[in-house]
Amino acid sequence: MAISKRRRQEIIDLAIPGVPPGTPEELWNDDAALEPLIRAADRRRNKWLDSATDAKELHLFAENWHWDGGGGKPLQRLIANPYCDAGTMMMIFWLGSAEDYYFQYRTVSEISWEFDREIFRLLRRIERKIVKSEYSSARIPFDPTPYISMQDRQDEFARPMPEIMTRPVGKKHRKK
Repeated sequence: MAISKRRRQEIIDLAIPGVPPGTPEELWNDDAALEPLIRAADRRRNKWLDSATDAKELHLFAENWHWDGGGGKPLQRLIANPYCDAGTMMMIFWLGSAEDYYFQYRTVSEISWEFDREIFRLLRRIERKIVKSEYSSARIPFDPTPYISMQDRQDEFARPMPEIMTRPVGKKHRKK
């Protein structure tokens, strides 16, 4: 079943970290007023990520996640959800700049900035789940080919990327 326009917007709003959408402009510079609103939005997001049962809705959230403002922690919750599809995990993996991390770092201890450590942990967890087939479905298509730019430099990577991470996932759409 398709996601309604209203539901789509609710999910996209959940995927925006920080100041919740619809917050009046006069509050934007008032930290004391914003803090409880942001905490409440974070609780709503976490509750939804833990309880969502629709793989397409989880995918929509991941497609719209604001990486720079939100980091990887909510995405850790998303991939822990038993309804998260392999295609969604692969999309997150490649949108998370996987090649950059595999090229530069072998272990999380080599990374100085917490934001990058968070993303590296997320990528490693996705890799483990994909390699071990720890997902309930692989119906949502994702082809990493357009994201692969260092295929010819794999021997220079700080740590090898498993070949399975470069393969398309999910159903292929027929051309009409």
